[in-house]
Amino acid sequence: MDDIAAGEAVYVDTNVFIYFIEATPVLFERAASAFTRLAQTGARLLTSELTVAECLYQPARDGNGKLVKVYEDLFETPGDVTLLPLTGELARRAAMAGGGIGLKLADAIHYLSAVEAGCSVFLTGDGQFRSGPHMRVVKV
Repeated sequence: MDDIAAGEAVYVDTNVFIYFIEATPVLFERAASAFTRLAQTGARLLTSELTVAECLYQPARDGNGKLVKVYEDLFETPGDVTLLPLTGELARRAAMAGGGIGLKLADAIHYLSAVEAGCSVFLTGDGQFRSGPHMRVVKV
């Protein structure tokens, strides 16, 4: 991640936020280190509204209001992370493309959101993602 340019668009996958907020010390340290390096380079962080839903789902299901609030604060803070809209049309395009690129539907939505937003880097903890012609995948 040392070669990320100032202002470069980096898509952050849901699992990186979860590692940062909830994970074991090792995963937290990896995510925190990635966020620190991105901040130092001046990269622009983007993610999908799907990420917000995925982060909120388990804490809401568990009745963990404190954790729900942590995530809401994270994603509502202006300037930290740009939220990309999840439209029905995007979901349809991702559904059609997902099988062809070998991704589950949610992962295809993340990938297509990143590509269409012009992200050159996809930051994830998911081993299924591979770098391709549109984007370089960086794993935490």
